[in-house]
Amino acid sequence: MGRDPYIELDASDLLAGELERAAERRWRPNRPGEILSPADVPSGPSFGRPGPDAGWGLRLVRRADFDRGRRPRQLEGLLNALVGARAAASGRGPAPEDVEAALSLVGLRTEGWDEAARARLDERREAWLDAAAREPSAGRAALRDIPPDLLSDAPERVRSRLAADPALVG
Repeated sequence: MGRDPYIELDASDLLAGELERAAERRWRPNRPGEILSPADVPSGPSFGRPGPDAGWGLRLVRRADFDRGRRPRQLEGLLNALVGARAAASGRGPAPEDVEAALSLVGLRTEGWDEAARARLDERREAWLDAAAREPSAGRAALRDIPPDLLSDAPERVRSRLAADPALVG
C-alpha cells in the first residue's frame, strides 16, 4: 500500500541505506540454433548462407563499374548472392574485394584472358541469369556450380584460377 502524502517522514523512518546490486551472472548462449563459431553454421540446400548485412553487398554492387548488359536487375541479384556468400563464408559483412571476386566469377573482369576462357564464362553467366529469373532468390544456381574454395579465395587468386581453367565453374 502506498504512503499517505500528508504524513511527513523523518530521516529515521526511511530505509537505512541503498541495497547493493547483486553480481551479474555470466551470459551463456542457450537458445536453440545459436551460432557460436563457423563450424556451427548449418549447411545444405535449405539453409542458404547466413551472414551479416547482405544488403550492403547490393549497395557495393550497384556502385561498382561494370557492363550491366541487357538484364541489369538479374545480374545485380546474381552478383549480390555471390558477394553475400563470400562474406558469410568468412563470417563478416560484404566488402569491395567480394565484388571484384564476384565480377571475375561471372566473367566481367577478364582483361588479359584468352578468348576461350571468356566465352566459357560468358556462357555460364547467361545460364545463371536465365536461372536467376526463375529462382526465388537469384544466384542459387551459381552458388551450386561454384566450388566453395574458389568462392572464398582472394580476388587475384580467383582471377588467376579462372584464367587458367574456366571449367572450374559449372
